[in-house]
Amino acid sequence: MTHPTLYSAPEEEYTKHVEECLEKFDFIFPIWEHTIKRIFYLYTHNEIKFLLSQMLIFHDIGKLTAKWQETINRERKENKKIHKPFHAPIGAAYLYKKFTKENEMDDLKNAIVFAVAIHHTDSGLLGDNIERPDVQAILEGIVDSDGRVKWADETETLDEEFFPKELKELTIEDLKNMARGLRIWARSGGILEQHKKRIQAALIHHILKLCDISAASERKEYQKEDDENYFGGWLMVEEINGYVNNIQRRSYENQNHNTHLDRRY
Repeated sequence: MTHPTLYSAPEEEYTKHVEECLEKFDFIFPIWEHTIKRIFYLYTHNEIKFLLSQMLIFHDIGKLTAKWQETINRERKENKKIHKPFHAPIGAAYLYKKFTKENEMDDLKNAIVFAVAIHHTDSGLLGDNIERPDVQAILEGIVDSDGRVKWADETETLDEEFFPKELKELTIEDLKNMARGLRIWARSGGILEQHKKRIQAALIHHILKLCDISAASERKEYQKEDDENYFGGWLMVEEINGYVNNIQRRSYENQNHNTHLDRRY
């Protein structure tokens, strides 16, 4: 099912980007599964994969606000880059609210929320995303006078998998709770405990960026313009894309090899 009026980039449909992130994740997860279990002291498989898939489905949900979609459509129409309102804390607040209903695997859930909140640190928004996302939401017109997030009308056409009904209840208080909860999680405990949490957050952030960037590698902003201007992002995208493509290639080769063995024996 396609939704041509909802975008994650000027030339990219929102749901298409999420689906491609999940496709990349299917190849990336087996490579990092054992590292995740070791760093988080976990032993299950299905629950870890489910929680990380939720991260990928909702990491960009903030792009579905009315303000963000209005801006991206204006950018498409005028064919020029326009400053867009923040979106990362919206996804982080939704996941924090969703995850805190169950009191298990707290470190993994907090690391996921943290990774979503900072997944655009290249935009220089880390401090505001964690310290005052509620103020940002007011200043950028993300919420209405009752404090509820204003979503684009077209979200009504999305499947429940991509836009659950409870998102309609997301408020500025949820943004404040997420930011407060992350600060407590990240700064509590002794120095070794805090260091452990930084490693956990960095690991999950790395996995999110591998999926997100490789799924978005066709965007115009990530295309190489010249050899000198590599600070624009194309070099990072090229290297991440090459890494993920190699994982996919090895996965296909292993599948073909196993199929060949099954036929022989």
